[in-house]
Amino acid sequence: MSTLLKAMLSQSASGQFLTMREVSRFTAAEIRQTMADLVGSNHIELADALSAAGLSLYPESEDILAISALLAEIKRDWTTAEQLLTQLMTQQGQHTTPFTWRHLIRVLRCQCEPGKALLMAKKAIAAYPEDDILRDEFLSLQELVSEQMPVAASTQLH
Repeated sequence: MSTLLKAMLSQSASGQFLTMREVSRFTAAEIRQTMADLVGSNHIELADALSAAGLSLYPESEDILAISALLAEIKRDWTTAEQLLTQLMTQQGQHTTPFTWRHLIRVLRCQCEPGKALLMAKKAIAAYPEDDILRDEFLSLQELVSEQMPVAASTQLH
């Protein structure tokens, strides 16, 4: 058990949380790992508090952005997940991973935005044409959007 995890669990048992100064002694990677451990042991509220501290301390850390986006997905906070994944993509630049693309596409699906998800999937397969999962997402979304088009058009006529 890491030092940060021990400290967080100890403080939470007494109804307290570590101060920003205490959390700042740890690296972004240590915060990310502790968040993962907290989620794994179903301490979502503590992971959420650590996410806020980590994002404040390391706003450009890919580690913190990625784990915080995953945490937002677990909480079904799709808006926050999209925002964090978009920030992560900005940090990764042209080296955005297929994993990041997949999560953003899924988050957009969960927000009932298939058109936007399709556009992202198109960009993703342009970057990673060999990725079967991204290609399947693209084809699935393409079919979904084309099925919705006649319905949308007929609704607008009435």
